[in-house]
Amino acid sequence: MSIKMIFSELKEKYPLLVDTANYLEQNSFFFRTTLTKIKGSGLDYELAEKLCSDCLNHVKQNRDGYFKCVHTLIDFSLEFLKLQMHLEKTGRYTYSTFKEIEENIYSNPNRKLKGPWYTWALYFSQIFWVSHWNVFRFFLSEFAKNNKEHGEVLEVPTGTGIYIAQFLANNPSWQGTGVDLGNTAIEFTKNVLAWNKIPSHRIALYKEDIYKFETDKRFDRIMCGEFLEHVEDPLGVLIKLHKLLKPDGKLFLTVAVYAEMIDHIYLYKSADEVRGHVKEAGFIPEKELVQAIFENKSPEDRDTPINYCAILKKI
Repeated sequence: MSIKMIFSELKEKYPLLVDTANYLEQNSFFFRTTLTKIKGSGLDYELAEKLCSDCLNHVKQNRDGYFKCVHTLIDFSLEFLKLQMHLEKTGRYTYSTFKEIEENIYSNPNRKLKGPWYTWALYFSQIFWVSHWNVFRFFLSEFAKNNKEHGEVLEVPTGTGIYIAQFLANNPSWQGTGVDLGNTAIEFTKNVLAWNKIPSHRIALYKEDIYKFETDKRFDRIMCGEFLEHVEDPLGVLIKLHKLLKPDGKLFLTVAVYAEMIDHIYLYKSADEVRGHVKEAGFIPEKELVQAIFENKSPEDRDTPINYCAILKKI
């Protein structure tokens, strides 16, 4: 079944979303089944249309430029499938240190999927990858809403900026802090905050290594999305976040388990390995969403790609 048939009734109300879905399906086999699942997963069409429209407005209504941004998600998805085959053959990620990533990926002039192009892929994955949309929906319903009137929120790393922008939009009297080591992520986050009409006085952004980041603030809420697999010492990150969180605060954590992307270096082999680090750092899960990426696998299996997501509190 084509995506045009699946989404045809949405064309009048959500035209850019439908055009984007059609483009993905027409240009990659990966999305011919994925998009069917996306529609059945309770996608927020209003939010999805807005995310697409924000990108189109950013490129000044240039549709060729827009679909160039969208196409990064196809490159990103195909690279994941290729790298996952490598992982399943060798039992290890391609790189295991940040130095290797810096030398072979971030400093590679011939790599197309880096900098803002990599960030655009992550941006569109929030609505066009089933597992990422499920996590985003879980975040919006269980973490970003029904909070006290005033508070302090931290995101490490900011990545695309979508999460902290949505949190601040849903909590208009809260103040935000974002930390990321990459210039691209900081600039991308600034754009996303502006698209969501979050004034600059409500958030402070720092280009900083989280291990070195120091502040007198303690936070009511912290978000840390798919970061632990990018560092050599994920337990150290969790311990640092525990220190930054207020005694009654909560941490929203997501982790890619046994899922290879080119800049993943710490290999978690099961959800229980993540839970072990969570407990050792002084946290306990309040709620979890654990998804197997492939349908024929269980989220509690070892050596299968999993998206681990949890709302944590201090023990």
